[in-house]
Amino acid sequence: MKIIYRTILFSMIAFLWSCEDAIDLKLKDNTPKYVIEGTITNEPGVCKVNVSKTKNFGDDNQFNGVGGALVKIENNGTTILLSETSKGVYETDRINGTPGQTYHLTVTTDNETFTSSSTMPEPVPFLDFTLKTADYDTLRTTPMVKFKDISGIKNYYWFQQYINDKIQRQYKVFNDEFTTGQEVNDYLVFENTTKDRSKNIVKGDRLTAEMHCIDAAVYLYMFSLSNANGSSDGAAPANPVTNIAGGAIGYFSAHTVQRKTIVIP
Repeated sequence: MKIIYRTILFSMIAFLWSCEDAIDLKLKDNTPKYVIEGTITNEPGVCKVNVSKTKNFGDDNQFNGVGGALVKIENNGTTILLSETSKGVYETDRINGTPGQTYHLTVTTDNETFTSSSTMPEPVPFLDFTLKTADYDTLRTTPMVKFKDISGIKNYYWFQQYINDKIQRQYKVFNDEFTTGQEVNDYLVFENTTKDRSKNIVKGDRLTAEMHCIDAAVYLYMFSLSNANGSSDGAAPANPVTNIAGGAIGYFSAHTVQRKTIVIP
């Protein structure tokens, strides 16, 4: 069985993610696979691609980065080569993502080529992030996010979560199948699922919700990943539905970013 190691958060993502962490995802076979996780956002200079390989389930919890890859982003006839800033981490500040634009990723390593495309949606207003006293305790806290869906188009949302600026494993995805054009109010869950009580949520902690407007393929990946991680029937979970072509797993996302922070009272 394998476990995927990812930078999450994704800074995260803003990706991106400024740290590497592990997602508890068992793969259906024992064949080593490349893992590609890339994002470009509408924030200046945020374009990052992590290239790694799967590891054995019992191996250490370190990011298994793949060095020496050729990583390129193309948009409207302009191609930018990303620089390897650490082993397996490729970045550039030469691209500012723009809503409505499509970005094409190419990763070449060890005579293999992987490709993906993602179109950045228009941002949907992130209206509020609130917490009632009754929705807080040290192990599980459920603040509410509020946003206004845009009617007439399909919208998909990915919320990443931080405690004191540290990315959390929990995330939430939404679509507007039943809420098109409506104001949406829903809960995020922040919780300590470990036995380490030093990680409990306490008064004064900062909770941050980072809202991403994503395209349909990235939504499908994130949704299927959450289902795979949540499998509890003893069967091997299905691999998440990647938007990377060529045999790698992972995702490439061009998305917008909005964030709000509250402090535990």
